[in-house]
Amino acid sequence: MKSSEPFFSLLISIGVGVHASPWSSLNETLGGRLRVATPLALPCFTKYGDKPNGVDESFCTTIREEWKTNDLRVSTAGSFMNLQSEMCLSDPEDQCLIDNTVSPASIPSGNSTCNQGSIPSYYIQVACAEDVAAAFKFAEEYDIRLTIKNSGHDFMTRNSGKHSLSLWTHHLQDLSYSKSFIPQGCREDVGAVMTVGVGVDGNTAHYFADEHDSMIIGPYSPTVTVSAGWVMGGGHGVLAPVYGLGVDRVVEFRIVTPDGVERMVNACQDPDLFWALRGGGGGTFGVVLSATHRVEPKVPLAFADIHLPPNITADTALAWIQILVEESLDWGQAGWGGHVGGTFVTHFNPLPTLTRDNSTAARAAFRRPVDFALAHGGTANVAVYTGWLEIWERFLLPLDGEQGGNAGMGSSRLLPPDLFATPEGHAQILEYIRTAQTLGFDPVNFYTPVSTPFTYGRIKDVTPANDSDVGRGTSVHPAWYRSLWHLQTIGSMAWNSSYAQRLGFLTNLTAATRAAEGLAGPYAGTHFNEANPFADGWRESYWGGENYERLLEIKKRYDPKGLLKCWKCIGFEDEDVASDRFRCQGKLQEDVQRAFA
Repeated sequence: MKSSEPFFSLLISIGVGVHASPWSSLNETLGGRLRVATPLALPCFTKYGDKPNGVDESFCTTIREEWKTNDLRVSTAGSFMNLQSEMCLSDPEDQCLIDNTVSPASIPSGNSTCNQGSIPSYYIQVACAEDVAAAFKFAEEYDIRLTIKNSGHDFMTRNSGKHSLSLWTHHLQDLSYSKSFIPQGCREDVGAVMTVGVGVDGNTAHYFADEHDSMIIGPYSPTVTVSAGWVMGGGHGVLAPVYGLGVDRVVEFRIVTPDGVERMVNACQDPDLFWALRGGGGGTFGVVLSATHRVEPKVPLAFADIHLPPNITADTALAWIQILVEESLDWGQAGWGGHVGGTFVTHFNPLPTLTRDNSTAARAAFRRPVDFALAHGGTANVAVYTGWLEIWERFLLPLDGEQGGNAGMGSSRLLPPDLFATPEGHAQILEYIRTAQTLGFDPVNFYTPVSTPFTYGRIKDVTPANDSDVGRGTSVHPAWYRSLWHLQTIGSMAWNSSYAQRLGFLTNLTAATRAAEGLAGPYAGTHFNEANPFADGWRESYWGGENYERLLEIKKRYDPKGLLKCWKCIGFEDEDVASDRFRCQGKLQEDVQRAFA
């Protein structure tokens, strides 16, 4: 596909509102919801590209004060939670950022220029299926690159793109509850469900579920949405060990496919597409408008929240991580899941065996980390609470207000339980942590979700004949259902990093990625929403070879003209690395590969 830059240049020169232009016609079709996408920090700059720009001092002050806040970034079409979606990673001059190391963020110097970076040129504020159909038709006719943005939490640079037309689905906020539900075209009642618009965030969904004495298995962050990229990428979460991944719980999607057709997709209608959407990734097969999720009755939850002081040494963090490694298999077999880190463990358990004995079993399970934390001046809370929302309000919401505005990037690997079963396996995991330390990843900052469906299928939802049957109805990598930890290695690039600094960080990240692959073995997988965007072997790592080939066949059937294409998604080809479409990733990808040649 040729570059769409000339067409966008035409748009810039003629304006959206000019009579008889194709863009004007599109805007009229959309009821005026075609808009210019500009960088969040633009009001603080005196130049925008090669043109003068008027500084809006009041708006600039707001942006500087709220630069890292989730709410500002989620509610603005031209901003993203992670700065790599705003930077042109391969060209450090092509961006529009302000200093995120101080608060309020610093005012840019008077001669600084705001450049577009990877932010799309224009966006559609999607309100209905017809808007999406019109965008697909327009993109095909005029050879326009499309991107899809929802809440903007993507780590992989897929929800933005230079010279693209963005479909912004944030305002699709429909929400409903049903005590019983039969998917369209099916006969079997799947029980209580919530149908959640693709723009509804986790916080809203959790409160709505509680109003109906239910729990929805959703994301941990309150501003990540329930029915978009989170669930189509698998949907891991702190209750997944017992209740399954988000994809295990979706019973129906409402989607507009690239042919402009609105479809209700489930196990009975378009079952191949339903399988693909349950793990094949967002931004690939169409634009999802809503999804229907099975919900669980509200039950008490055991909760363990144990923290070390933030100023511990790396050696103390390593000793702490060793305890987590040695205890994790027992916790997993008992149904616990959550997060572990270099200074904390936060775990949850909904099983009655842990919630009926006045917290005795829960406290016994976490005796070692509690003793260690208290001995080092930390804190510990292990108790049973009335339900998810009580824990959510008291402990989780206060921690998540300012998570954005960083160029955070990492890698992930699914670790099998065998590694946690023997001292030799424990030593291998600790050796990996030390290897990552030599590459610049401080064990104090270590963080890993324990959010695989480890006990799912053995305790609650299905009774498979063998382990290979668990999760067969989803397209996520099969390793999700035979793993305990979702091991992550995370770092970040400075907002004003040079090309050499970016390449150095990504080269070290790729070295850590390769070490994690060696640790986990050849049959482990990677969570592609939280992967190293520049690692090799991504098809096998993200989905497994058999799944990938089937997903590619489905992709070609529903999107034969390739109207949707994103970085290392289904249908991405090796030659795309050097294409104009991915100019902001391609040079870095080639140079990272050269570093390991």
